[in-house]
Amino acid sequence: MNAEQTDQLNRAGLREPKRHPGFEIRKKTDGEIGSTDIRRPDWVDSQLYPFEDRWMILDGHRVHYVDEGPRDAPVLLFVHPGAGWSFTYRYHIQQLKNEFRCVAPDLPGYGLSEAADGYGYTLQEQASVLEQFVEALDLRRIVAWANDGGGPTVVLALSDHTDRVLGLVVGGTFGWSIKPYRMVVWPLRIFTSRVLRAVNRYTNFLAWSMGSKMALGTRTLTKIERAHYTRPFKERDSRSGTLKLYASFLDHETQEVLDRALPAFRDKPVLIQFGEKDAMTREQWHMRWADELPHNRTILLPGVRHFTFEGNPEETVQNFRDWWNEIRETLNEPALAAGTA
Repeated sequence: MNAEQTDQLNRAGLREPKRHPGFEIRKKTDGEIGSTDIRRPDWVDSQLYPFEDRWMILDGHRVHYVDEGPRDAPVLLFVHPGAGWSFTYRYHIQQLKNEFRCVAPDLPGYGLSEAADGYGYTLQEQASVLEQFVEALDLRRIVAWANDGGGPTVVLALSDHTDRVLGLVVGGTFGWSIKPYRMVVWPLRIFTSRVLRAVNRYTNFLAWSMGSKMALGTRTLTKIERAHYTRPFKERDSRSGTLKLYASFLDHETQEVLDRALPAFRDKPVLIQFGEKDAMTREQWHMRWADELPHNRTILLPGVRHFTFEGNPEETVQNFRDWWNEIRETLNEPALAAGTA
């Protein structure tokens, strides 16, 4: 970043974000204070990830995002899980971008985005960034699609903006206080302990597990696909964010805020897609979503574990198409074209 760009950030009240090795600033985008055009790293495979890179500065974070499809179409807002990024929803975007505006941000510190100094990676901070992102793009007619940490992020980010929301698609996630779930709380305390933070720092285990059969259930990713989950965390200092996010799920204030926020979505339709073998399914969280949001369609994906988007992307897209064509008339939205995912 040159002196002119730094001065613009300072005058705008923004902070310069940290940059991972491998990123190269090419030029400043005209008309956007502190916005930059960044060359994508060489390790990003353009055949696997054939999308245009877009960037914005939000509260000092340099946020990368995908924005594909017609600008006048309903918005599919894909919110990635912990240790994931917009690459997570590559199949969904390619299949649905002709009929929907598909928007997928990399939240600060994930994927190709950069977090500003002082960012704590907590759920409330992450939700605040997503809220600002939605407002910056003035996204409306949103169907928010979330898994893992994306669920509570969406709930907190959009609970004051439900006029922008058409519905939700959720899987392997929650939107409420997890305090009553002892079989989740205690493992989470162990998982985010100092010892396991050190293990993850030296092994990059969390990112590695994103592509494992242990997390997907029905398949494993190719070596190249798995590299797209591990390479954003090549530097050891970048690996702590996800565990900080998970630890913040246990924060008392955060849990109270979540419980106050979720009822704002009660009248919204929701597609609930959980993996049949997901630990969250054993906790009956798919049924909790159905109880909280009564206008739902609930599906269990056979053989799939936690990460439904990789475990069975084809079925999750087809289920979405079927659900959308069921609810679209009540939303005054057009039907999808005939065909399968």
